Amino acid sequence: MNIRFRDAGLDDIPLIQELSRRIWREHYPGIISPAQIDYMLDRMYSTARLRDEMVNEGYRYIMVCEQDSPVGYLSLRYHPEDASLALSKIYLLGSYHAKGIGRRMLQYTKEQAMVWKATSIFLFVNRHNRKAIRVYERFGFKRTAKTVTDIGNGFVMDDYRMELKLKH
Repeated sequence: MNIRFRDAGLDDIPLIQELSRRIWREHYPGIISPAQIDYMLDRMYSTARLRDEMVNEGYRYIMVCEQDSPVGYLSLRYHPEDASLALSKIYLLGSYHAKGIGRRMLQYTKEQAMVWKATSIFLFVNRHNRKAIRVYERFGFKRTAKTVTDIGNGFVMDDYRMELKLKH
């Protein structure tokens, strides 16, 4: 499989939105309600929100492509105050799961963290997303906290914070 990574730009926002809708609607039923999926997609993936993250908030979006076909994406944000890298988003179409691509995405993230001289990578994952948690733990991430965040409209994000310490 010919997987490559490329930086995403503002022109990729519609593609990120399309991938998000497909991935979330195939993966999250049974973990969160369809109403919460729709709410979070509308809130987190609006054109204005993605544009603001890319232009003003320091998020770097990376498209994951098989040949030239986008199959997933990452979003990273470096935090210089504690030399950590936030893995804000990591999503892959379900038909590409169990092919080693998720691991390559995590390895790519680790390589980027090393370039930034980050001492750790952290992420948040829904506590009921057992499949993803297993993947992160196999890669070396450890659960460091439980968090519940009110996101409005009667919904919460019920997550584990997970962290990978890095050695330079």
